[in-house]
Amino acid sequence: MPPLLLLRHGETEWNHAGRIQGSLDSPLTPRGLEQAREQRAILARLETRDLPLFVSPLLRARLTAGIALPDHAQTLDPRLTEIACGAWEGLTPAERAAGWPALAADCDSDLALYDKAPGGEGLAGVEARVRDFLNGLDGPAVVVAHKVVLIVMRGLLRGLDRGALHRLEAPQGVVIRLADGQETILR
Repeated sequence: MPPLLLLRHGETEWNHAGRIQGSLDSPLTPRGLEQAREQRAILARLETRDLPLFVSPLLRARLTAGIALPDHAQTLDPRLTEIACGAWEGLTPAERAAGWPALAADCDSDLALYDKAPGGEGLAGVEARVRDFLNGLDGPAVVVAHKVVLIVMRGLLRGLDRGALHRLEAPQGVVIRLADGQETILR
């Protein structure tokens, strides 16, 4: 697999409020805009001029990409869209617990939460489309996407089983370099 530079979008209003976004969108916060500028500074230290830029079509990813790599053409790819979370999209933890107390209590990690969302896509769906995206790459690239998509992508590229995915962080405002099955978080 060719080397990749992975960026998660900057903080959004719903990230800040603890709401699940999934396939919905909310604006970047001032902090999210600053995180995208931090990613731009990190990328300026790297050779990215000739790399293709693949971006989720969701607005938060497109805005982050436009700030982080303003001179790059964005190739929007729906396979990079965040996991669809069905009935839980837009809800806070308290709202999920009130509507689905047993199911919400059974989610012991963020990934379990996304996987079990009523009417959602599930991790298997994300894994299938991320695998399809990766199989289509023919060289190094920059990818701007979302928490679950990037965790699944990193797990696939590092040969991790699903149980190990919950240990992966998904920080905003950094660049993750993945090459030869190894990753480095650049700050």
